[in-house]
Amino acid sequence: MKSNQLDFKNHSKALNELVFEAKDLQRISRRTIHSWKQSGVLDEKRDPNALRRWNYFSAIDIVWMGILNELKQLRFTHTEMKACKEVLFEMITTEDNKEYPALEYYTFLTLLYNQPIFIIISYDNGIDAIWMLDEKDYFLKLKSGEIENHTALSLHKAVKLNLDPVYKLPNFSETAGLTEDEVEILKIMRNKTFKTIKVTKRNGDVDSIEGVERIQDLDKIEKLIESGEYQNMEIKQQNGKIVSAHRTIRTNFNR
Repeated sequence: MKSNQLDFKNHSKALNELVFEAKDLQRISRRTIHSWKQSGVLDEKRDPNALRRWNYFSAIDIVWMGILNELKQLRFTHTEMKACKEVLFEMITTEDNKEYPALEYYTFLTLLYNQPIFIIISYDNGIDAIWMLDEKDYFLKLKSGEIENHTALSLHKAVKLNLDPVYKLPNFSETAGLTEDEVEILKIMRNKTFKTIKVTKRNGDVDSIEGVERIQDLDKIEKLIESGEYQNMEIKQQNGKIVSAHRTIRTNFNR
């Protein structure tokens, strides 16, 4: 997907709306929440001037508290939790050329694309590195030895447990160890709208993927023609009316 087609702004707004109450939390007491706020690992969002200062939380708050609860069960100190918070809420620039906290962005990937993400906490006489990695980068760092003694938390599990039933736990074992090219080919092959798929290789590597997509939605056909979002399109007519179209989509891999 092209970067100019991505826009996480509305997703960010939805994830940050204060719509959850304390009763929506899983396995977390009010006393624990108060302790986290006192130590600074959880931000206080209540209006200090309100007559009744009710606790309301966003989806990101809920996910973060789920992660904090996992760290608590693993006996991480509040100081170590704050170190994790600094990294997970660090602002990063994403594909839509906007900045979001890292945890928020990776939650986008988890919710929108079922992308498995791991929070890796590496330690040697204390925490020395914290990463947020997909399964491919996680396995590569393990293989290279860059990651040795560590704790791994699954973001998709935190989302599943704390935002259920809006999220379905992904099955990522099928793609573990595959290259980016192989994952892209698998995604296209699983897309039922493609009639044919052609993979071209050069020097042993995937050079391009070309798929022919069948489209029967007339409104979509009209919009595609107007926007020119195709390399080649064949229009099928019946009794003078358009009934379907076949669009060729080509993806080139930069080497």
